[in-house]
Amino acid sequence: MKKILLLTIPLILIASNTEINNKIISLEHELKSLKEQVNNNSEDINSNLPILESTEKKSILDKINFSPELLLRVDKFDYKNGIIGNTPQDEPTLIYNHDGSATGLQRRDEFSKHYRESTSIRFRLNMSMNLNDLKFYGRLLYMNSSQSNQRVCILSRNIKTGTAGSAFDVDRAYIDYTPNKKSKYAFTLSFGILPTTGGTPMQFAQNRQRSSLFPALVFDMNTYGFIATQKLGKNSFARVVLAKAYTLRPNFYPYQCNRENIDNADVAGVYFDSKFNFLGKSLLSFGVNTLHDFKAHPYLGPDVSATDASILGTMVTYGLGLDIQKVAQTNTTLFAHTAISNPHGNGAKDDYKIVANANQTLADGKTADGRAGFTEADYASGSMLNSNGYSVYLGAKYDINKAFNIGAEYNHGSKYWFSATEGAEDMYNKLALRGDAYEIYGVWKFHKYLNAKIGYLSMHENYTGSGWHFGDPYKKDATQSIAYLSLEARF
Repeated sequence: MKKILLLTIPLILIASNTEINNKIISLEHELKSLKEQVNNNSEDINSNLPILESTEKKSILDKINFSPELLLRVDKFDYKNGIIGNTPQDEPTLIYNHDGSATGLQRRDEFSKHYRESTSIRFRLNMSMNLNDLKFYGRLLYMNSSQSNQRVCILSRNIKTGTAGSAFDVDRAYIDYTPNKKSKYAFTLSFGILPTTGGTPMQFAQNRQRSSLFPALVFDMNTYGFIATQKLGKNSFARVVLAKAYTLRPNFYPYQCNRENIDNADVAGVYFDSKFNFLGKSLLSFGVNTLHDFKAHPYLGPDVSATDASILGTMVTYGLGLDIQKVAQTNTTLFAHTAISNPHGNGAKDDYKIVANANQTLADGKTADGRAGFTEADYASGSMLNSNGYSVYLGAKYDINKAFNIGAEYNHGSKYWFSATEGAEDMYNKLALRGDAYEIYGVWKFHKYLNAKIGYLSMHENYTGSGWHFGDPYKKDATQSIAYLSLEARF
């Protein structure tokens, strides 16, 4: 028996080795098959990845709404300037020949100018995306004007010319985040290039909804930074803005005389507005705005830049306004706004006064430190305004029917009035005027997406330096007369 068992052991071992070899071969086949599957899956993923990414991008683009606007405008502009100051000697600046001899003509006052008809074209592409508690808004802006060739500028006797040009920029790109959207007291944080131009009540003459959260007479600037909005009730809101102000390139503003170019301004403001029923659908707005470390230079030509200006201090503006639509259940809209500018200078000065010294003559047109000057009078030199200013802005609009409406507006600015409206969408920035402005207009909406507007604007300057934040204003007697016609498409 033992012999038989001993003889079977080799047979068992041979059988076991054969089975093990077969299993090894089977495992090798399975491993090879798995590798092939992995390679195939990798190829599928790699080939499908661009499709997946494209689909994801398409999904995002599908959620963005695009809304274009196109405005074509024609303006006829005339200007008549009397004496600056109390006597002709208060503004002595003359025009000089190339050889330095005086022509005998006043450069800054006692003249009139008549411009050719000018045209301008403005294109906007509005963008918006709603992702429930997160929203995105953006706007691309293009501008071109023939007034680049014949610059509408009231500050000198001659009609200035320059190279025609266009401008393209992004003037809005911001996020609204509302983490508690369903709450009665929702909070929204906005950040980016902010919606701080085109505030109430400017929208009535433009026949559109307001495009800024702030009253235009108090705060109408291009900014980037943060806005915090707290809902206080069904129709009441409080807002805090912390931002940096800036100005778009000069080609966006064919008319540059009531405007400064902001070089630095730290914006901090607190605003409240509430909707309620008072004689109609009413909006009450109140705000306090500060421009800290304020530095800006006026549009005086390419030779004047930020290097010619200094930080002069802080400008504070207080404002109150009331808009009433559907007054007494009619098609009438009324509004009344007022504001006070409260300057706090630091003692520093800006200087654009032309002087003669051992190194230069008056014909050179240079300041004491050899920079480009503006006038021989004192009003173009000094520290920040040393007195409070005020402004009032009144208007009415009547909808004759769904197709036609007419309106009239008036605003007044005092001797020391300064408006934080360097980003105003109104081409002439009439709210900066130290004087009186009257405007009448009519709008014909002849298509769902098209409207035509005709109007007349008269601006009478009582003092120098409209839009400037420095110097001591002089009396002025000058009138700008503008007739305009526009055609607009808005989708």
